Formats: sequence, C-alpha cells, structure tokens
Amino acid sequence: MTNETHSPDSIAVAERVRELMSRHGIGKRQQTTELCRILDLSFSQGHRKLRGNSPWTLSQIKKVAEVYGEPAAQLFGAQSLDPGMVGAIAQEAMFCIGAIELPCTAWVGAALEPGSRPEFVAYSKLGQWRVARHDGALYQSAYEVHKIEIYPRRAETDKPTIAVVDDDRASADNLRDYLEGSGFAAVAIYGLAAFAEQLQTQVFDGIVIDWLFGTQTSAAAIRAVRASENPDAPIFVLTGELLTGKASESEISQVIRNYDVACYEKPARMAILVADLSKRLNRP
Repeated sequence: MTNETHSPDSIAVAERVRELMSRHGIGKRQQTTELCRILDLSFSQGHRKLRGNSPWTLSQIKKVAEVYGEPAAQLFGAQSLDPGMVGAIAQEAMFCIGAIELPCTAWVGAALEPGSRPEFVAYSKLGQWRVARHDGALYQSAYEVHKIEIYPRRAETDKPTIAVVDDDRASADNLRDYLEGSGFAAVAIYGLAAFAEQLQTQVFDGIVIDWLFGTQTSAAAIRAVRASENPDAPIFVLTGELLTGKASESEISQVIRNYDVACYEKPARMAILVADLSKRLNRP
C-alpha cells in the first residue's frame, strides 16, 4: 500500500471545505458523500480529499465554492498566510521553463509597474495564464506572481479502491492483479486481523472477502464494514466450501439478507465478478 503525503495546503483546504459544509448543514458523516457527488469522485478519493491526503485542484475548489454560493478565495486562505499576497487571485496557469510547460496554480497580483523586477511574472496568451521567470522581456500586460504551486504529474487516484481479503496469498494476489488490470485500485489483505486494522484507517469502495478463515467466518468483518465510514460499499463473499459442508449455507444466507452482500463460489468467475462490481459502483 502506498504512503500518502499530507501537504499543508491540502490539509488546510480540506479543513476549510469541511467547515463550509458544516455551515451549510451537511453533517460530518454526509460530507464525503456530498463531496463525491459534487466532484464525481469515488468514495475513497473523496475521503482522502476531505482529510488532506490528496491534492486539490483549483477547478475542484472553485466547484465546491460555487455549489454553496461562497467565494473560492476563502477556501485557499492564502492571504492570511502571507500579508504580501493581499489582493492576489489564484489562477490556473502554465508554468513555462524553457520548452517545458507544467500546469500550475499561480497567485496573480497587481499589474507590473515600470521598473519593477519581480522574480516571476504572469501574462495572458490566447485566453490562458502563463507564468515565466522575469527575464527583462516586455509583455503587453504582465502581472506580479506571489506564489506558484506545481503538483507532480501522476495518475489521478480516482480509481475505486477495492479490498481483497483472503488468507490464501496466491488467491488474493491473483484477484488483486485482475482487478487492477480492469481499472480498479486493489489492495490484497491477508487475513481478518489485517483487514480489521486496515479498516481503522482506510476507506474502501468495495470489498471482496473469503468466507472461511480457519475456524472463523467473515461475518464480523462484514458487520464492521457496514458500520464503517462507507457502510454502503458493495461486499462480495467468496467461498469454495459449500459442497464440502465446511461452509454453512444458512449462515451465508443470513449474512446476505442482513447485510446486502453478494456471494460467489470459488474459483470466482473474475469477468462476471468485475462486471457486477462495476455495475454496483456505477462504472461503465
């Protein structure tokens, strides 16, 4: 499992978004669901954003602010961090370094005065803000830049995160690999204790879990998912022991009725399982 970095800016924006939602009557347990609706995110990504574990883009911040009819500037809080940024406005821009162009967020201030020499300037070209080091070139209309944020180019973590729980490592790894090849972010978890520990700190969009773990069943783990921050996550129970009698058909039936889970026999037909999972998560 990859470690996520906590950017101070991301944490600050997340805190202000939570405060904004609270002011508008959105309870804490509904805030992730509401953010997912606004930004069209998976539950796990919305959860990370609201905790500052995932960077916020300018367009995402603006969209949240627009939904609630509030200015986006208050979600940045940049002016309170640096008195020199009073009057600066965050703009989506391209940071130009020679032939390299990187998407960025730039805090654009006042128009340049004659003779001023800021380190970076912003100017508009074909309707897009561009940021460059001040090299003495004369721009038709240039502005001072107070702050530039550049995020590493990486795949957006908007893939639904699926937990694959099995004490058979080979089975868990095979299903994890298949899910990742089908467009999901999957995590193989080996055993009930490890899953219980993960559930304390991570939210999953879906769970695929074996039924028998030695003498234990996964019933308690399923109840824990239904009591977690994402209680509506689709759950798929896998078992290969119905015919042998080791798995109780009545117990599995009760779990299906009480906790709205699906049951597949091992070895699982992976294509069918993925199709069912995609449908429940409203993915094409």
